[in-house]
Amino acid sequence: MRVFVNRIAAALTFGVFVATPLVAQNTAQACDPTANTRGDIAKAQFSMTRALAASEKGNPTKDLQDVLRLVDNGNDNPTARNYLRGEAYVLYLMQPNIPAVVQRSALGLNTNPTGTIDLFAAADSSFSAVEKAAPECTAVVAQWRQQKPWLNTLNAAINALNANQLDSAESFAKRSLLLDRHAPYAYSVLGSIAQNRKNWAVANDYWKQALAAAGTDTTYADVRIKTMYEIASSASDRAEAASGAAKKAAAREAIKPWQDYIAVANNDILLADAIDNSATMYLEAGDSASVPTIYTPMLANPSKYGEISLVHAGVVATRNGHPADAAKLFNAALTLNPYSRDAMNNLAATYIQSNEFPKAFPLIDKLVAMDPSNPDNPLLYAFAYQGMYKGTKDKKLQRIYTDSLVYWNGKSENAPVKLAVTEFTRRATETTIGGTIENRGTAAKTYTVNVELLDKNGTVVDTQSVTVGPVSPKSTKTFKVSSAKGGVYGYRYKPLI
Repeated sequence: MRVFVNRIAAALTFGVFVATPLVAQNTAQACDPTANTRGDIAKAQFSMTRALAASEKGNPTKDLQDVLRLVDNGNDNPTARNYLRGEAYVLYLMQPNIPAVVQRSALGLNTNPTGTIDLFAAADSSFSAVEKAAPECTAVVAQWRQQKPWLNTLNAAINALNANQLDSAESFAKRSLLLDRHAPYAYSVLGSIAQNRKNWAVANDYWKQALAAAGTDTTYADVRIKTMYEIASSASDRAEAASGAAKKAAAREAIKPWQDYIAVANNDILLADAIDNSATMYLEAGDSASVPTIYTPMLANPSKYGEISLVHAGVVATRNGHPADAAKLFNAALTLNPYSRDAMNNLAATYIQSNEFPKAFPLIDKLVAMDPSNPDNPLLYAFAYQGMYKGTKDKKLQRIYTDSLVYWNGKSENAPVKLAVTEFTRRATETTIGGTIENRGTAAKTYTVNVELLDKNGTVVDTQSVTVGPVSPKSTKTFKVSSAKGGVYGYRYKPLI
């Protein structure tokens, strides 16, 4: 008996961060590194105040040059001088088209004017000196570290990674770490870069740093969970690349990371992928007896999980020889979405496999009504009648079941066209359906796909149509329909003629 399920290809990408408002000089009550300053430092502080105001509407360069020149003109009160230097470097980097490395003369510094300054490294050095001398200022310094230069560089690393520009992504991520080593994002980016290069040991080192940086801070919950997925996925990659005894050992090591991820997963698609991978690792480790532990919590509390992960758990149960568990999981998915085709297909197949034919027929009826030009659906009738034939010794019934088997098998084999849906993307504000149309006939033909989109109660929320063709005989063409309607649970279409 075949098991029908669409394989999920999960791809993780990073989002882009938005800059926070510019901080004032001293926002923490206990931190005031420029309090009671005099002379050049007081003048520098005044220039910094003007630079902060100018940065919103004008050009603060002249004031920033004054700040840096004044704080460079002495050695007293090094904490105040370093704090003002760090602020000036960050504000300077916030101006348009400023390179990371500049000549000292561009900063208004007269000593060694042709020498260069790495503004990121210089800001880090200045702020690090403040943090060491005045630990109470760490929170204020952190706000300066995470201003636009850090955000822009981190976003550049993320965009480069998503574009598979690994060298650029690595350079940007490492530069962002000069300003802030406490946030987990850059470590996560660097881990993904190493994973793309199949340097799994380096990837794991970076991901461990990401988890350490995220800690238990709820602000970093998403990156923490994503990093746990990456660690588990990397462990699976290592196991798949190994062979022999090493493969078995690597698969065994991959089980725990997947367990850890599944326990906290908050994305239905990625959880489904984790369930598949976890089952694969158990099997490759030679521990098929433990596979049911993957979905045991889902059986106990199915309402906690999503439709897709429940379907994948059901497939895992089926493949592991637990059809009763599979049926419960598929039924739970159908409770969430009565129009889940994967759940209906798999549940019908499970009932046929378990000789519970009366339960299978209503599901097949619904599939044929919703998906009338897919020859795989009438084939389920043929499987059911074949099973019923084998289950009786009554000759009259055997003849009836044989006739039905032959009829439905013929409907499948002789179907003049096959529509196969390969994409069903449901979002809050849009829906996309795509797939292929195979012309099984002997003459070219043009087809019109008329689709109705359904909500959870079966109410039509939108209709869409697309014309495909002409499609040559024994050939296939793709189709796609899109709708601006969200909240869609399923679809049906009129038979292709």
